[in-house]
Amino acid sequence: MLKMIRPLAAGLCAGMLAVFATPAFADYPEKPVKMIVAYSPGGGTDTAARTIAKYVEKHLGQRLVVENKPGAGGQIGFSALARAATDGYEIGFINVPSIQLVKRLRDNVPYEISDFEPIANIQLDPVVVAVNADSPYKSLADFIAAAKEQPGALNIGADGPQSNNQLQLAVAEDVLGVEFNFIAFDGSGPAVKATLAGEVAASLPSLSSAASHAENGRIRILGVFAKKRNAQFPDFPTVSEELGIDVPSVGASLRGIAAPKGISAEHKAVLEKAFAAVMSDPEFLEHAKTANLPLEFMSAEELSAYLSDAETKLDKYIDLIR
Repeated sequence: MLKMIRPLAAGLCAGMLAVFATPAFADYPEKPVKMIVAYSPGGGTDTAARTIAKYVEKHLGQRLVVENKPGAGGQIGFSALARAATDGYEIGFINVPSIQLVKRLRDNVPYEISDFEPIANIQLDPVVVAVNADSPYKSLADFIAAAKEQPGALNIGADGPQSNNQLQLAVAEDVLGVEFNFIAFDGSGPAVKATLAGEVAASLPSLSSAASHAENGRIRILGVFAKKRNAQFPDFPTVSEELGIDVPSVGASLRGIAAPKGISAEHKAVLEKAFAAVMSDPEFLEHAKTANLPLEFMSAEELSAYLSDAETKLDKYIDLIR
């Protein structure tokens, strides 16, 4: 009898272990998840991160806690994400092409693009050409014609130096055969303020930074660097359709979610599902519309493909801003 009980007990123990082991990933997350943001509180990336964090909680089942790690144009925060724990409790916002520009243009950057595991994309914020509402330039064609008449004379402001906004300007100059006097600002917000004050002829801020000012009539958006008009802002034409020339969109600020390489497939799937759910959440969508957040969801696979395509484009244009 004893011999029969022992194998039975062993079998029961093994079965119980299997039962408890199986749902381990199903219980994830069991505590709040930290999300690293590589920029200061109050900026465009931070605003997007805190908005998504607020609405994803009910889909994730735990709080998403934003931790700002600003400095060195994003390098500090991106590096921290690359070195973060792979247990699913440390993820982060990645900004493209900024995360790639930092790596390409600086020495001794302590991360590789391969150190990040794409989870989902939330936002794609294109660069726009903005002028003061009182500007003599009523169209993008007018503005480009003036630049060709006065090479290097017109001041155009943007986040920089060596930012996604400056990259977009450099590509536009190359394709259109024009030259501006680039004025670097510490973010799109200050560039827009300079436009409002008439300190620059135009600026190249992000769409999210300029949209509210355009809606209240203080600035005019002459064109958006994008393949097609944004569904949330259908009245703003693309640069290419305004000029009849294909100007590549290389400066759009993509804001997506990534984890350090090594996160389990199970945890990655849970996170991807939660972010996909919030992107169809009516409350979140209404908030995003009010806040002028240009949204574009991408799955982990789609985000990975976008990153590869962005790397290819950088190979072609990076020397323009070295």
